[in-house]
Amino acid sequence: MAHSGVRWGIPLLLLALVAYGLTHIGWGKIFAARPSSFLFYLVLALPFFVQPLGDLIVYRNLLGIGRALPLTIFLRKRYMNTIMLDYSGEVFLFFWVRKNHKVGDGFLLHAVKDSSVLSAAGGLVVLWLMLLVLLAGHLIAVPSLDIGRWPLVVVGSVPLILGVALFVGNRKLTALTRKQIAATFSIHLTRCIVSLWLEYVVWWLSGALPTSGDCFKFVALRLLVTRLPLIPSKDLVFVGIAMAAAGQMAVSAPKVAAVLVLMTVIDKIEDLVVVGLPWLIEQMRFRRAAGQAVP
Repeated sequence: MAHSGVRWGIPLLLLALVAYGLTHIGWGKIFAARPSSFLFYLVLALPFFVQPLGDLIVYRNLLGIGRALPLTIFLRKRYMNTIMLDYSGEVFLFFWVRKNHKVGDGFLLHAVKDSSVLSAAGGLVVLWLMLLVLLAGHLIAVPSLDIGRWPLVVVGSVPLILGVALFVGNRKLTALTRKQIAATFSIHLTRCIVSLWLEYVVWWLSGALPTSGDCFKFVALRLLVTRLPLIPSKDLVFVGIAMAAAGQMAVSAPKVAAVLVLMTVIDKIEDLVVVGLPWLIEQMRFRRAAGQAVP
């Protein structure tokens, strides 16, 4: 009961805080500031499919079961990671493959676990590169911290360290070959770059930010939030942090808020229409058929 209260309480609190911030800006101003470009809305719908497609390529390569592994499963995996806890989608994937295909539990466990590690490592590599570009372009300054910078760098690099350990340790740590590790990491790295490039294009087409450097900052901020482990409702966390960041920059708060709202709403609509409702209808049909089969 307590776990359920926390799971729903935190998102509701975040939603209330975000709603308060948007109300403070003014819903009328936000609606008037919405982007008018058709291309903006077209590109905005694309990032939803990038991670599932990347996972599809990864697992078809690792498990060797080809088209028997449908895109639908990876859309559901993303859906569960979004609406529930991090890695709940990986648990769902493990049991679905175990039930529907003859893949050894040991190898399957390594495939799911190590793919997650390599995905995190790929995202971290892109994040460090983006931060270096921002620093080199004098677009951000390194903050002074009481605990020092190196401890944060070390802690933040844990997924990359684990990824390197998998490659170096190889058979001592994983059932994957070095070729599979390298291919999986490359696919996740490419997927992350494509996803962030699409998000950059979304910000650029929106007209909410005056410079390409500002677009780059918000993309980096989104990636940083998604790298935070075990944080529920990361989309709402990003909206709150991005609104606070916009308040410290020479940008239009209503325009930025309009883009953030559209990003969140369209993502949720895609979750519902592409994954949620079809999955619900499938379950209802399955239960109805099971009920009719009972004598």
